[in-house]
Amino acid sequence: MESLLAVRFAWLIPLLPLAGAAAAGFFGARWLKGRSHWPVWLTVGASAVISLAMLAQMAGRVHHYEYPQAAEQAAGQALQPRASGEILSAAMRNGVQQTWFTWISAGGLHVGAGAWLDPLTAVMLCVVTVVGLFITIYARGYMAGDRGYFRFFAYLGLFIFMMSMLVMGDSFLMLYLGWEGVGLCSYLLIGHYYQKPSARDAAMKAFVVNRIGDAGFALGIMLIYVVFGTVNYYAAPDGGPGALLQAFTTAPRDTFEYHARQWIPFLLMLGAFGKSAQFPLYVWLPDAMEGPTPVSALIHAATMVTAGVYMIVRCGPLFAGVPAAMWTVAIVGTFTAVLAAVIALRQFDLKRVFAYSTISQLGFMFAAAGALAPVAAVFHLVTHAFFKALLFLSSGVVMHAMHGHLDMRRMSGLKRVLPWTNILMLTGCLALAGFPLFSGFFSKDQILSWAFHRSAWLGIVLLLTALLTAYYTFRLYFRVFQGPLVQPPPEEGAAHDAHGHSDGGHAETPVMISPLVVLALGALLAGYVNWPEWEGRKLSLGAFLGASPSLILSFEMANAVSGNVSPAAFGLEEIADPAIRNRMSVLHMSMAAAGVMAAFLGIYAAYLLHRKYRQRGEAFPQMFPRINRAVENRFWVDEVYQFAAVAPLRRLARVCVAIDRLVIDAIITAAGWLPQVCGLALKVACQRGSLQGYATLMIIAAALVLIIMLW
Repeated sequence: MESLLAVRFAWLIPLLPLAGAAAAGFFGARWLKGRSHWPVWLTVGASAVISLAMLAQMAGRVHHYEYPQAAEQAAGQALQPRASGEILSAAMRNGVQQTWFTWISAGGLHVGAGAWLDPLTAVMLCVVTVVGLFITIYARGYMAGDRGYFRFFAYLGLFIFMMSMLVMGDSFLMLYLGWEGVGLCSYLLIGHYYQKPSARDAAMKAFVVNRIGDAGFALGIMLIYVVFGTVNYYAAPDGGPGALLQAFTTAPRDTFEYHARQWIPFLLMLGAFGKSAQFPLYVWLPDAMEGPTPVSALIHAATMVTAGVYMIVRCGPLFAGVPAAMWTVAIVGTFTAVLAAVIALRQFDLKRVFAYSTISQLGFMFAAAGALAPVAAVFHLVTHAFFKALLFLSSGVVMHAMHGHLDMRRMSGLKRVLPWTNILMLTGCLALAGFPLFSGFFSKDQILSWAFHRSAWLGIVLLLTALLTAYYTFRLYFRVFQGPLVQPPPEEGAAHDAHGHSDGGHAETPVMISPLVVLALGALLAGYVNWPEWEGRKLSLGAFLGASPSLILSFEMANAVSGNVSPAAFGLEEIADPAIRNRMSVLHMSMAAAGVMAAFLGIYAAYLLHRKYRQRGEAFPQMFPRINRAVENRFWVDEVYQFAAVAPLRRLARVCVAIDRLVIDAIITAAGWLPQVCGLALKVACQRGSLQGYATLMIIAAALVLIIMLW
């Protein structure tokens, strides 16, 4: 694959957005001004073209992984893995290592700044650059007239650069560089309206909560270096195997290396839980809606929050060898999915509904990754990027038109004034609800199937969550776009929400609607990229991802450790045994039917309670006041954090400040005063202007010195 033209120019993918960000940042304030979007548009667009070209070229040259299938295998038996050397050799055929320059060379640590390019990288780069491009185009209309226009686009370009580095990096240090970079950019973008205290607080909250997860991630990387002697994924700078290749080998029990390998995935997943807003580190994401709507779409739907899912799939060989870690990922993801879905039932702010929806959908992805179905996780990541970006940006159009308001209780029947947005929002809602033939239907069906295959309880809980998802999604749609027309009046301060326009409201504009149309096509058609393969066709998303070294090694590791692992969940050909194929077909068809039923039930319930009998729908939650109060207050999770963590830390900070001022400062001040006091005492006692006194002191001092010397 080194000979592919797009692969040779892959280094431009992150570099171009960085150049665009630099141009917007340095020249925007004085020269570009209202044209500051052009450098970012052009550079991100060029990166998207290169990413798509690399994806297309790789798809034509990929080597599909083959494993032995014995005809005598009985149904349900585990596949017998090949020798390690043969597996590693086959896995590495679809990856390209590029080293740009030596980054660190200190002692035994040698790290080069470079890229690892394989099918997983190509898919993620397309998501980041293509969806990012349409979001930046939308931002041209949304941010028009904003005082920080050039600064906003500079941060967008910088974010896409950091996210590209996160995806492309060939080592854990490169991954960590991009990881912290997107965290910094999210802080800057969430706090774009820094004049608003709520935006400043949200930015700080996102930064601090992510530091908790990032601390675990950093410890995991350190432990990887201690155990494997390198932080590179596959090929160390000295020519030796990287950490993920070494993870495929077994370590003797009751040794430090064995126990360290058990801890590594738990430390890494802590970072993933923070970045991807999983329980208990999800509390930052709803508050992050204080940032501009394009930020919500780019960071909190399509890119940054999916970094944790990407990291777990990329590090699959480290996770698959520790079944407890995989179960932890699956259980936490499932719990987060249902918790966030329940909270979304009683949210009234459009963006907050979609924020909790994002947390829930990320839970689906984590559940799939933990259930040993990485293809389903990445597939849902791709489809979710399109329909959730569409939903966030559509809510931004509503906000623009409604003078900055987002409370769905204050608006209704907007299909009459926002006809295009009505159609686009409906498309996104159908995809999110898992309505048949929309992209979310295909990806969510796969997650439900593989989760049920792994554990019936996981499948049942996620199926219930799918029903809740359909309900709260169409609760929002029916309340905002259906029914009698109700528009909130402008209020004082609406001009700020409208980015400086005094009238506050805006109509639908082509620069904002056109990228939504493209995203709507993605929300409708993206599910077909993983359409079940016809005979002789191996170009589905699953088969393409299955050629990635991470998925191949994860499959073989999971099969060796756990057994009874389905190759199809890793994008590989299903086992030839007819009994197993029939059983899996029945499972997939059953879960598809159950998913469709859940979608229809959720949509119908929302129609009855929020369209046909709206007053009854408003009164229904009041029949259960305690449950309603708990859900509306988000189960008081933020208050628990405030009581258990924030308040004690503030008290500790006050104690530290008091100690610093009353003890440390006092000691330092005393150290400065002591020589002055001693000097003053000597001056008062000795310098009286009497020559006889001076002579007496000199004789006494000389006598003391003589006595000391003779002694």
